[in-house]
Formats: sequence, C-alpha cells, structure tokens
Amino acid sequence: MKKLLAGLIMIQVYTVAWAQPSDSLQTLIQNSKTDTTKAILLSILADELTKTNPQKSIEVALAGLTLSTRIQFERGIFENSFSLASAFQGQALFDSAILYFHVAEAAARRQQDVSAQAKVYSGLGHSFMRKSDMDSARYYLDRGLVLAQSVHDYRTEAGIYNNYGNVFLEESNFQQALDYFIKAAKLYENPVQDTYGQCLALSNIGNIEYRLGNYNKALNYALQSMKLAQQESLIPQMGYAHKLLGRIYRQQKKYDSALLEYDLAQKLYVRLGDIRSAAELLQNVGNIYFDKEQYAAALKNYTESLNLARKISNKAIIAYAYSAMGQANYVLKKNDLALLYLDSARIAAQGLNNAYLLMDTYEAISATYEAKGDYKKALRVTQQFVALKDSLTQAENRALMEETQARYELEKKQAQIDLLQKDKELITLDARRQRAIQIGAFTALALMLVIGILLINRYRTIARTRRLAEIEAVRNDIARDLHDDIGSTLSTINIISKLAMHENPTGNNTQLSRIAEQSSKTMESMSDIVWSINPTNDLLEKVLVKMKVFAAEILEPLNIAYRFSEVGVDTQLTLHAKQRKNFFLIFKEAINNVAKYSCANEVTISFKQQPKTITMTIADNGIGFDHNQASDGNGLRNMEARARDLQAKFSLKSEKGLGTTITVELPIT
Repeated sequence: MKKLLAGLIMIQVYTVAWAQPSDSLQTLIQNSKTDTTKAILLSILADELTKTNPQKSIEVALAGLTLSTRIQFERGIFENSFSLASAFQGQALFDSAILYFHVAEAAARRQQDVSAQAKVYSGLGHSFMRKSDMDSARYYLDRGLVLAQSVHDYRTEAGIYNNYGNVFLEESNFQQALDYFIKAAKLYENPVQDTYGQCLALSNIGNIEYRLGNYNKALNYALQSMKLAQQESLIPQMGYAHKLLGRIYRQQKKYDSALLEYDLAQKLYVRLGDIRSAAELLQNVGNIYFDKEQYAAALKNYTESLNLARKISNKAIIAYAYSAMGQANYVLKKNDLALLYLDSARIAAQGLNNAYLLMDTYEAISATYEAKGDYKKALRVTQQFVALKDSLTQAENRALMEETQARYELEKKQAQIDLLQKDKELITLDARRQRAIQIGAFTALALMLVIGILLINRYRTIARTRRLAEIEAVRNDIARDLHDDIGSTLSTINIISKLAMHENPTGNNTQLSRIAEQSSKTMESMSDIVWSINPTNDLLEKVLVKMKVFAAEILEPLNIAYRFSEVGVDTQLTLHAKQRKNFFLIFKEAINNVAKYSCANEVTISFKQQPKTITMTIADNGIGFDHNQASDGNGLRNMEARARDLQAKFSLKSEKGLGTTITVELPIT
C-alpha cells in the first residue's frame, strides 16, 4: 500500500513540479499537506538547485532525507539520497557522492526497485571514474548494465553506455569510447526516443573525434547534436554543442569562430542559471585569449570564472582558475601575483588529490621563482615537481610493469596450455579415430536395420494396398449383386402385389398391401445399404449430396422450408462405409421425424468441421415434445445407438412449443 501511495504521489508531484521554477517549488513545499509529498518536492528542488546553488541543493536534499527517514518513506529516502549524491558529484566531492549513492542503493533494494538500483550503479560508476578508480567504475557499471537489461530499462542502459564511454575516454582508449557512445546514441534514438540523450551521445562522439584530431568529423557530430537540440529547444544541449564547436575551432586556430561559439554557449548558460557551466566556459574563453597572446583579456576571463566558482563553492573550477590566473600573471611578468595564485592552486590541487594539476602548478611556480632570480626556491620546487612526476611515472611504470609481468605469466601459462593442448589433441585424435570406426560400424548396422524395416514396411504397405483393393472389389460386387439380384427381386414382388390389388380392387387386399409396403421399405433400406458400401461414395461430398436429395424428397412435398449450411467443411474428406451409413441414417431418421411429428414449417441443417470433429445440427421450429414423457420409440433409440456405434456425441434438446434440435458430433481423423 505504501509503495502504491508513493507511486501516486510521484506522478502528481512530477507533473506539477517540473514545469515550476525553484521559487514555485518552494511555495509548493510550504503549502504541502503531507510529509511524503514534501519529501519528494524537496528532492526535485535539490535537483533544480544543483547547477545554480549547489550548497543550497545539498542543504535541501539533506532536509528531504531527514524528513523521509523520520517518516520511514523509502521512496523519499531514495530520491533525496540520489539528489545529494548528484550534488556532491557536481562539486567534485566524489567520496561524499559515493556515500549517498550507497544510501540510495539500500533504499532501492528495500523497495525491490531494480531500475532504481541500476540507476545508482550508473552513478557510482561515474563517481569512481572521476576518482580515476577504473576497476571500481567498471564493477558498478557492469552490475548496473545487467540490472537495466533484465528489466528492459533502456534509458538507464544508454546512460551506462555513456559512462562506459567516459571511462575509456579517461584511459585515452578512444576507439572503445567511441563504440560505447555509439551504443548509447542508438538506444536513445530507439527505443527510448530521447532527443536529449541523443544530443548528449552525438556530442560525446564529436568529442572523441575531436580528441583523435578528426576535426571535420567532430564538427559534423557537433552540428548534428546542435540541430536536434534546436528542434526540441534543449537549451543545456545547445550550450554543450556550442562549447564543443568552440573547442574544435580553437584547435583549428579559428579563434574568432571559437569565441563566437563560446559567447552563444555562455548566453544560454546564463539564461539557465547554470553557474558551474558558465564558470568552466569562462576558462575556455580565457584560453582562447591566452593563445592569441592577449593575456590581459585572458586574465579578465579567468578572474570572472574564479568569482563564479567561488559563488557555488566548486573547488575543482576554483583550483583550475587559480592555476590559469597564476600562469597569465607569470606571462605578464607579475611574478608576485603569479606566485600568490599558483600557491592557491597548489593548495587546492592537494585538497582535490589532483596529482596532474599539482605537477603543472609546481612547474609553473618553479618557472616563476626562476624569473624572479630566486634559484634556490626554484630548485626546491623543481625537486618537488620531479619527485611528483617520478611518483606518477613510477605508478604508471608499476602498472605497466605489472601488466607486462601479467602478460608474460599469461604467455608462459598459455605456452604450457598449448603444449598440453597438443597432447590432448593427439589423444583426442586417436579417440576420434576409434570412435569413427565404432560409429561407422554402428552406422552400417543401423542402415541395414533401417533398410530391413523399410523393406518390411514396403511389403506390408503393398499387402495392405492389395487387401484394400480386394475389399473394394468385393464391396463393388456386393453392391452390384444386391442391386441387380435382390433389388430386382424385391422390385418384382412389389410390382406383382400392386398389380394383384389393382386387378381385384374389391377383394380383401390387406395381405397384398402389407407385402407391397414391406417390399418398398426393404427396397429403400437395400438402396441405403448398397449406397453405403459402394466405394464410389466414400467422399463426404457424396454423403452431403444424398442428404440434400433425401431432404428435398421428404420436405418439399410437405411445404417445409429447409436450409443447408456448411462451415469449414472439407468435402473431399473420406468416410468409411460404417461412418457413412450410420451418419446418413441418423440424418434420415431425424428428417422423417420432422416430417411426421413436428408440425414444423422450417428446418435448418448445418455442418461445421473442426480439426478433429464434424458436427451435424438439425433444428426445426415445430411443436417440440417432452423428452422425459415421450413414448419409447425405435427412432430415438436407433439414433442414439448409431451415434454410440460411431463413438459420436449425440444430444437432443426439445421443449413443447419451442421446436427440437438434434446434434451429432462425429469424430474424424
């Protein structure tokens, strides 16, 4: 119940909140009547504030987490923990981000929300990637990918592919990065149909081509991303595309074009209130002016970047701003000011544990001391630079050496495996030879057996065919004899008795009349028997024709309307003699009963074929009768007996005044 309630709250809250600015969200929070709604609104507000006021974002998410924990609202715990982790991630405080991602993961597990767990693992992978812990990044991205694929969460799957691409990008494995960005782009295009994600993936692909020096390809992808973003008015992606275009133009030394793109991006970031992106972009603008040797203009942009970064307390951007300002002042020969900013950059880099920024800062400080003529300090800082560089080189060499050692061990083991494999192959080859001999012998035996079975089967088939032909010939002979001999004899008796009655109309002709009547009935029965055993009538088509002829002979003289209908009937279906005979005689008895007793003026006769049965239904609109009170007659008993003989289902439904319906369901093969 709590999970259902949470889902309903989420739908209502997100529908209203995403269309509101942060001020309106704060109003909604103040007017919120339930704690669960307030908790969700706090997480949304925290997400809104991430780029404009990160510190406030953290405070709001903490408040939401505290409230959700107090009321034991699991969805609120997840959403606010995830918002907190995202805020810390944006501030480059990755340890804190990882901590709250784990809190969110625990909440997702308690809710058994697989998609939420996959989303958390994607975030953890990104944080570890930014910490340069690629093994942990891959571990969490792998887990997230398995979960996302298990529930067909294509959006999260695409996000994980993007993060995989960034992992390989950090490792300068551009081809692998490109492969994953392309996977993400395909998913965002279909089935997710997320234009924002498509723009992101296209920009990432463009960034890879830019890193590879394929500037024309990079421009093409950046422009594709821009076109999509403009079509959907996706301002953040338009800003990123402008920034990527600026970076490409800078590498092509098209500085004016680069500055134009940066200016367009900056206007969009200001419009969004995205202070972090605006601060980063100002450093890019400063770098353009630095390349153009307009150091004062470069310093101005670096200073503005620093001011914006301080406003949102972004330590990473602050550190790079200090470094850039120090180097600009160094070029302007303002060495004391340069040392001040470079020392601040050093402290910030140490706080961020950014060894590469720290190494660059040591190098710049050493050059500045040397420019001042303070060679002692320059030497000391150079030694620190060399020590750090050696440490990084050793770490890289150690990793390379471990990789080389591992490769050597692997190759050594592989050689042993190859040797064992060859021995195994020889053994296997011998075993295969023996097995081939066994299989050959078995196959020959099996073939002989199969041939024997086929010959026996062929003999039986021929014998059966001959037997059937003989039976058919006998049936033809019997039918012909019955028709020619017994039939003609009965016909003669019938004619003689009628002639005798005609010649002596005044005499007592009772016995002659009975002889004529019985001979007529016997002739009719004999005709049915001859018809049923004649093999030329084996098809269902012939049975239906005989039924229609009989119905016409009986019903039309009595002005009883009748209608035949056939649904899915295969008229080429073969019925054996017993089936034809009993099926027709049941029909015949039913039609005779309609004519004699029903007082009906309409009869419906229908046939419906299904895979294993054919159903005959005869329904009249006559007077009907009470089946339980009906006198015992041979007609009904005969129909039931014939149905049993055919293993068919027989049913009769009749009520006084409502007519009678007879149904026969004949099994067929």
